[in-house]
Amino acid sequence: MTAHHHFVLFGAGSDVAYRYVFPALAELESENLLPRQFRIVAVTRKNWKDVCRRIRERVGTHHKSIGRGTLTKLLARVHHTSAELTNPLQLESVIGSFKNPLVLYFGLPPAISETIVSHLHEVRMPRHSRLMLEKPFGQDRKSARALNRKLLTFLEERDIFRVDHFLGKQAVQNTLGLRFANRVLESAWDREHVEKVEIVWEEQNGLEGRAGYYDSAGALKDMIQNHLLQLMCLVAMEPPSDLSAAKFRDHKMKLLRDVRVLTTKEIPIHTRRGRYTEGRIHGRRVRGYVDEAGVDSMRRTETFAEVRLFIDNQRWRNVPFVLRTGKAMKENRQELTVFFKPSRLSTFNSSRPMKSNRLRLGLSRDQVELTLNVNGPGNLLEADSVELNTELAPEPMSAYASLILDVLKGDPIFFIRNDEAEEAWRIIDPIVAAWKRNLVPLRSYRAGSAGPPALK
Repeated sequence: MTAHHHFVLFGAGSDVAYRYVFPALAELESENLLPRQFRIVAVTRKNWKDVCRRIRERVGTHHKSIGRGTLTKLLARVHHTSAELTNPLQLESVIGSFKNPLVLYFGLPPAISETIVSHLHEVRMPRHSRLMLEKPFGQDRKSARALNRKLLTFLEERDIFRVDHFLGKQAVQNTLGLRFANRVLESAWDREHVEKVEIVWEEQNGLEGRAGYYDSAGALKDMIQNHLLQLMCLVAMEPPSDLSAAKFRDHKMKLLRDVRVLTTKEIPIHTRRGRYTEGRIHGRRVRGYVDEAGVDSMRRTETFAEVRLFIDNQRWRNVPFVLRTGKAMKENRQELTVFFKPSRLSTFNSSRPMKSNRLRLGLSRDQVELTLNVNGPGNLLEADSVELNTELAPEPMSAYASLILDVLKGDPIFFIRNDEAEEAWRIIDPIVAAWKRNLVPLRSYRAGSAGPPALK
């Protein structure tokens, strides 16, 4: 197997580099998981001293387990270079001199990444180099398909790693264990027993200085088109005979093909969107979205999105899958909940309505909770709901660290395949088009609230 000892980070001064990539590399450094020969080429036109300062601040504030010595050791591996990467000659100057395979990480906005990709076939890039491309992959189905075609003219699919960092989260991967290692759940995992499934990622954080990317994407593209659709695949796909990368991704792709595309008449019924206004979250004043630096209010970008989807196959027909995300919300709520249908037996004449069984998996903290009904104390005919819950094993490393390690190993299982990337846009494109036509109103919601009015 060819070793990949050079990691070229395009956009080393970007938000994704500060927040995720450098902290992930520091984690791998602290665990001695980076080869001795491993080198990082940091490409940015920003002042490198300022970039280093921000890296140290970010890692020092949010990753206290990583010591200064580790970060100093990591930064000693870094060679900084400045280049206009959309210029083929400057792109060549960055990567054309390498003889051994590279890992190229695109920490750049999608439009710039697409331009660079269009020039890569002109550059003398070492064979078997690998590309890591951040989401969203393309801006719609047409552009995703065009981008795939460009990439496959000079790379094999096995060397293209489309990043969805949610798939690197242990809490997300726990979905597979719950589903496929528990016969008691698998027997009830269908439309005969399940009433609905909700996949929610709501956060108290607002824009956090990400207007450059977020204002052109919005909640639908930023979260639902990739992260939450991928989670839906893990919940709903058929069990593969083994967890090889090929079979795992084949089954995800089959599930995506079975998702019904909402019609123009259905979209106002099954989707909603909103944008937060000024408010307070736990006593902290939050400016309205349109007052954030870099926001263009004329874009009508949504910060809250909800989509109700249906899967047209035998297992899930007519079961709603609700995918919801929002910023500046009342609480941080990141969870996957399976709501089971009420019991078909009427043995109990309880004075209180019995709750349906629920299985809830925390997505940001490793916790699983099952709600059951049991006899109430002292009265055989009364039923009480009880919650059985457990904390799962803590995540050994961050999602980004795990995914970077997978790329170095050449393991594609938790990355998006070319056909998956295109199929996800097939589902979302009609919603994007309807929202642009204002067929679904952009409702305001106060920062710190539960969001705009719920779907009926």
